[in-house]
Amino acid sequence: MFDEWTMTTWLILLVDIVAVVIVVLFLKRKIQHKLEEVEARHAHKRLMKKQEKQDEPTSPESPS
Repeated sequence: MFDEWTMTTWLILLVDIVAVVIVVLFLKRKIQHKLEEVEARHAHKRLMKKQEKQDEPTSPESPS
């Protein structure tokens, strides 16, 4: 099978492999960036909840 391939066929295969590698690297970087974004959003949300808890009075004062 491979002995029947011409130089053009090998070149097309090489270009396809390089294209697949580029796409995989691009998608990997994009997914990692998105995961970092989500983690930062969650950390911010946890910080806001923690601040809200600290801002709340520990014991409500009863009006007299």
